[in-house]
Amino acid sequence: MALILDIAGAQKRFEQYTQPVLAAFASSGIATGEQITPPMIVDALRQLFTVLGTDVAEWDPGLPEDEPERIADLTIGLLMDLATWADRLGEKQAKIALEMITVSIAAWLCAQHGALHTLEPVVNGLAVLANSNNETEALKPLAHLMGEVVSAASADYAADLDSADPQRPWRILLLNWGITATRAQDTAEMRKAFAALTHHLPADANTFFQEGMQQVNRGDFADEVKAVMAEAARNAGHSLH
Repeated sequence: MALILDIAGAQKRFEQYTQPVLAAFASSGIATGEQITPPMIVDALRQLFTVLGTDVAEWDPGLPEDEPERIADLTIGLLMDLATWADRLGEKQAKIALEMITVSIAAWLCAQHGALHTLEPVVNGLAVLANSNNETEALKPLAHLMGEVVSAASADYAADLDSADPQRPWRILLLNWGITATRAQDTAEMRKAFAALTHHLPADANTFFQEGMQQVNRGDFADEVKAVMAEAARNAGHSLH
């Protein structure tokens, strides 16, 4: 799937992929009790997309300064809820698409210089986008966005208190940023990603750069890319002594 960062494009994708979820729910006969149902979630998200599609400069000036963060967090949370329903109803493509839409919401929040509080679905969406692209020109803006997401999420996640869990979103995001910047052959972004990885994941850095050296030496990478990877590998190796 293509990288869609604008809210109008994200809303169009949202409308496309909610239709099979709503249809599957309508025919499922699931007894919901007091659960929030897919139609309720979709209605709420449509209202939020209307807000997101309005220039923040036109919002009520009396709103709190962190209102964009609240709106983004609420939107991402509801997209997660709908993705859970999609998975439950067997609509796997819709689940993936909904997680990718959270990337658009994160990009919008980064543009507002807000803090990102819900990271996991954004990391999942970014991973799908990275894995579905092989062209360096397509990977460059994706690597840049990963860096912006790292900055937006650092206030909540940089402490990395759950370091025993290798699947934690913060760790995956930092590793994927480094990998994507390398695949994009963007040496400036590689340096940023490698510095963040070394700072936040020192226990992973040496292995990452050693494996990175093997990858760039086997692949069709520019000499500049190999040089940046080699420098990072040397520095990580020195830090172990």
